[in-house]
Amino acid sequence: MVQWSSEHYKWPPKAANAIFSQFLGFFLDAYDLTFVTAMTSTLAFVLLPKSLSQEVIGYFLTLVGYSFTLIARPVGSAIFGNLADKWGRRDTLMVTIVGYSTASALTAAIPTYDQVGWAAFWIYSALRFVLGIFVGGEYAAGHPFAMEYSAPRWRGMTSGIVQGAFSWGTALGAFVVTAFTAYFGQAAMQAYAWRYVFLTGLIPAVVALYIRFAMPDTPVFSETKKKGNLEKVPFFSLFRPPALWTFLSVFVFMTGLFFSSYSLFDFATGILTRAGLTQGAASYYYAISGVAAAVAATLWGLSSDFLGRRKALVVAGIVSAVLAVPSFYIWYLGAANNDVALLYLGAVLAGWLTQWPWGLVPVYLSERFATQRRASGVGFGYSSGIFISAWMPLYSIPLFDLFKPIEGENIWMIAAFWLILAGVVYGIAAALGPETIGTDLASAQEK
Repeated sequence: MVQWSSEHYKWPPKAANAIFSQFLGFFLDAYDLTFVTAMTSTLAFVLLPKSLSQEVIGYFLTLVGYSFTLIARPVGSAIFGNLADKWGRRDTLMVTIVGYSTASALTAAIPTYDQVGWAAFWIYSALRFVLGIFVGGEYAAGHPFAMEYSAPRWRGMTSGIVQGAFSWGTALGAFVVTAFTAYFGQAAMQAYAWRYVFLTGLIPAVVALYIRFAMPDTPVFSETKKKGNLEKVPFFSLFRPPALWTFLSVFVFMTGLFFSSYSLFDFATGILTRAGLTQGAASYYYAISGVAAAVAATLWGLSSDFLGRRKALVVAGIVSAVLAVPSFYIWYLGAANNDVALLYLGAVLAGWLTQWPWGLVPVYLSERFATQRRASGVGFGYSSGIFISAWMPLYSIPLFDLFKPIEGENIWMIAAFWLILAGVVYGIAAALGPETIGTDLASAQEK
C-alpha cells in the first residue's frame, strides 16, 4: 500500500498550463482523425471512383488511407521521443504542434478523384502519413510533459484529463461535421465544404502553441539534465534489457488498447449509416459516444489513484469483453428502428467501453520508464500498438463475410469482435505487468 505524504499532494508551478497545453495538443489529434472517420462516406465520394464510393469496400479503402496516419506514428515517436529526451519536452512540443496542425490544414487543399484520378487517394494518404509523424511526436513528448508536471498523488486524475482530451476531440470533431453537414447539406459537403472542416483545426493549435511558448521544461527533466544523466541516443536504449522487457510488455498492452479504440472509431459511422441514418445524424451520435468516452477516461484515470493502475485496467478489460456484443447491437438496433433512446444508450455504452482504460495510458506508461528515456519509451511504446491494429480495416474485409449470417449488411458484429479481443489482450497484459502507482518519476527505473 502506498504511503502518501504531504509532498505527494503538491503541484509544481505552472502545472495547470502544462496540463492544459497537452490537453489541447492531444485534443487536436482526435479532432483531426474524427474528420476522417465521421466523413468517411464523403471522403470516399471525393477520393474514389463513384462505383466504389457507396460500397463497403470503398468505406474500408478510405479508412486504409486513414491507417497511413496511424502507421506513421511510431516513426514520429521514435524521432521526436528521442529528441524530447535530449532537447527537452517543451521544445519538442513546439515543433510537433506546428507540424501536424499544418498537415491537417493542408488536407483541405488536396485534389479530388474527378480532378486527378487515383492520385487523389495517394496524395491524401501521403499527407496523412506526414501528419502521423508529428502526431506520434506529440504524445511522445506531451504525455511525460503532463505527468512530470502533475502532483504524484493525482497523476491518475491528470492522466484521465489529458487522455480524455482525445475523446473530447472526437466529440467536438463529430459535432463540427454534424453542424457543417446541416448548414451546407450533403451535396455541398461532397463538393467543397469538407475542406472547410479540416481548416477549423488551426484554431486550437494556435492556442496550444502560445501556451507552450511561455512554459519552461518540466522540473523532473530539468533536474536530470542538470545532473548530466541524459543518454546520447535514448531511443536505442529501449531495445536493451531491462528496458526491452518493459517495452515488449507495453507493446502487447497497447495493441489491445488500439483494438479497443478503433472498434469505435473505425466502425461507428459505418454501423449507423448502413442501418439507415444520414451522415449528419450518424456524426451526431458518434459525437455523443465521444462525450461518454471523455467522461469515462477521466473518471477511470481518477479511479486508478485509489484502485491502483493494474486493478483498474483488468476490471476494464473484463467488463468491456462481456458487454461488447450487447452494446454494439443496441446501437445498431437504435439506428435500424430509428429509436432515439436506444441510439443514445448505444452511443454511451460504445463510447464508455471502448475508451475507459485509455484514461490510464499516460500515467501507466510514464511510470514504467526512466526519465532519461521516458519520452522515447512512452511515445514508441504507445505507438507500437499500431503495428498490428492500424490494419483493422483490411482485417475486417474477410470478417464481413464471416459475420454476415449474424449482422447481414451491417458491421456491428465486427466492431464487437474487436472489442472482445481488445479486452482479453490488454487485460492479460495488465494482469501480468507491475503495479506502478506511487512511482517516483525522478528516480524511476523500468518495471
